[in-house]
Amino acid sequence: MDGKRKGSLFYFGERILLGTQGLVTEPHSHYAVSILVSKQSPFQLVTKEKETIETEGIIIPPNFFHRLEASHTEIVVIQLDPKSEEYKKIEMKDRYSLLDKPSIQTIQSLAEPLFTNTLNCQTARKVYEEILEVLGSTKSNKEWDQRINVAVKKIKETLPNPISLAVLSKETGISKDRFMHLFKENMGIPLRQYLLWQRLHIAARLLQNGENLTTASHAAGFSDQAHLSRTFKKMFGVKPSLFLGGSHLTNVCFCETNPYMEL
Repeated sequence: MDGKRKGSLFYFGERILLGTQGLVTEPHSHYAVSILVSKQSPFQLVTKEKETIETEGIIIPPNFFHRLEASHTEIVVIQLDPKSEEYKKIEMKDRYSLLDKPSIQTIQSLAEPLFTNTLNCQTARKVYEEILEVLGSTKSNKEWDQRINVAVKKIKETLPNPISLAVLSKETGISKDRFMHLFKENMGIPLRQYLLWQRLHIAARLLQNGENLTTASHAAGFSDQAHLSRTFKKMFGVKPSLFLGGSHLTNVCFCETNPYMEL
């Protein structure tokens, strides 16, 4: 890569559009679906089973344990909620899905403004949507268990205040054990991990509103800033400082979320 360009991060609530360079993570997994596309040369993913995947483009399903090695290329990252409208036909049928060359080339072109400091929230959202269109984003036929939809709505209404398994069991009318099974079956991750994921997004929204990291950590339900940092690193494989105030990013923008329909 000739020189190192600074990238941009746009955060749309539970959706992320990131362009960066030299991204290397520790082993991690998270709730989001991830779409990764390199700008110059292939990157590597190392799985929990020690399989090494070398590619220029991949879709990673929720809760897929991996380590990313993209130290020699610019890379575009999209993350989205697997229960969102955008997921649609991008749903994973296998452990992961490699992108074809035409899709990779189109996404590389669409994502170029992430590295030229020419995007704002509105134009970045358009890039995000156009990338998903390249991947055939149309409405999913998958039906989610309505009781889990009720639980997710209750969780989002209650957080950052604590919410117990007993409350969710009562809210959905099923036993605790059955609820835990259905939740993981529908969401792809255990309840506790999902709650932590949502708390991270609450902290991000508070940062958007000008709170510092310590205040945002406490308000989102973390015991302290270190707890937030550990959780962030476990789920993303990097420290939050890499994205919040990192010198390799020109823009870090927390954008309004209302154009998207939530659950």
